[in-house]
Amino acid sequence: MTDTENGSSNEKDVVMVTGGSGLVGQAIKTYVEESGAKDNEEWVFLSSKEGDLRDRKATEAIFDKYKPTHVIHLAAKLG
Repeated sequence: MTDTENGSSNEKDVVMVTGGSGLVGQAIKTYVEESGAKDNEEWVFLSSKEGDLRDRKATEAIFDKYKPTHVIHLAAKLG
């Protein structure tokens, strides 16, 4: 059985949250900070300052930079 099959992996899970500066993104960030991320987790909270997700090249650059294994997509265009 491999490490992945038995649930233990030496690699970190990178959870990227788009819209990380918004209401729901901040609530998730607070929860993660207060409850503590698991040892094998890294959380990345993005704001629009990181790049325009509507732009394919900017989005690819963000994914290349953080290499997320999971994405919680909360980004929205408001106003």
